[in-house]
Amino acid sequence: MEPQIIKNEQQYRETLAEVSRLAVMDPLLDSVEGARLELLAKLVEDYEREQFPIAKPTPVEAILFRMEEQGLQQKDVAGLFGGKNRVSEVLSGKRTLTLPMIRNLHSELGIPLELLIQDPVEDPLDSNRIDESQVPLETLMDRGWLDAKATVDDLLVRFSSRMAAPVMLKNTKAFGANSRTNVTHVWLWLSRVRELGDSNSDVAKRYSKETIGDEFLGYVSRLSYMANGPRLARDFLAEHGISLIIEPHLPKTHLDGAAMLSAQGTPIIGMTLREDRLDNFWFTLLHELAHAWKHLDAAECRTIVDVNVEKYADDDEMEREANHIAKETLIPSGIWRRSDAFLNPSPKSIRELANELQIAPAIVAGRYRYETKNYSRFSKMIGYRQSRVCFPELRWN
Repeated sequence: MEPQIIKNEQQYRETLAEVSRLAVMDPLLDSVEGARLELLAKLVEDYEREQFPIAKPTPVEAILFRMEEQGLQQKDVAGLFGGKNRVSEVLSGKRTLTLPMIRNLHSELGIPLELLIQDPVEDPLDSNRIDESQVPLETLMDRGWLDAKATVDDLLVRFSSRMAAPVMLKNTKAFGANSRTNVTHVWLWLSRVRELGDSNSDVAKRYSKETIGDEFLGYVSRLSYMANGPRLARDFLAEHGISLIIEPHLPKTHLDGAAMLSAQGTPIIGMTLREDRLDNFWFTLLHELAHAWKHLDAAECRTIVDVNVEKYADDDEMEREANHIAKETLIPSGIWRRSDAFLNPSPKSIRELANELQIAPAIVAGRYRYETKNYSRFSKMIGYRQSRVCFPELRWN
């Protein structure tokens, strides 16, 4: 093939395959093959930079980066914000930047104006929008959330009376929700998951702050290789102090999962299994565990909820990081882009990569389908209707 600017996915795959072939030969840099390898690798790098750009940091991220770069503490920059209280409020996300602050940060710290001047994103899940008339009382009774004599008031009092229950939380972050999301149903589901998680006090006692890490997540991903993997994952997490609560979603929420802190300050992972596919189960689980590892904080962020987790939210650093950790844990990009499952996808190459990584073939097939947006291929390999059957004790919608 002749070297040319890569303009589409097919050309990218062909060029990457040629790069892999030449790399195996390990040619000398001053040879014809060496020069060809260098040129093709540069073309691949340029295409990847264009297709997978590094997202623009938020104003707070830009400030924290510059402070770290210059070895500054909050007290050192307090004057730029108008005082110690102001700088603390801005960096914690409780206050937006004012025009004088932006001028000071630009002139004194050299932070580009385009990074400081960004419209704040409105949280679509506002607790003030909870509507008692939207509570599906009969559905909740049918699910066993409350008995036949209970009222809507009984339910809301029960949930809101719990210390820091999601219904009362202000420090909850929601990703993927929009104006059509039924906020009341989201809060009810979160409250139920939190209630069930809090009831697992024996589980919470086993948790250690150092539990979740790369090695831990890697072990969880390899449980997908086992029969009845989702249930094994729940048991494994419980052994390490993390409650995994499987609770079907409520109507008009499209909820996939959530990560939150229990009353004891330990992680609770909630999942709906809305899609009922193994590839979705494992990505969602790793995504929420990444949130629990990197983002949950008792003071600032006690709950993170994901609506339609497969629609990656690239406008938020938390979601980008959780997506990246989940993807890299399941299938590292360096291995994926040089595998036959990516370059020459087939049921055989998908199973071979799954065996190599000791993960479910559904994860590999799902990665291909998502990245190519070709959802007609390998539909029999994604583990459809194989996640809910692992939890037969639950009543599914």
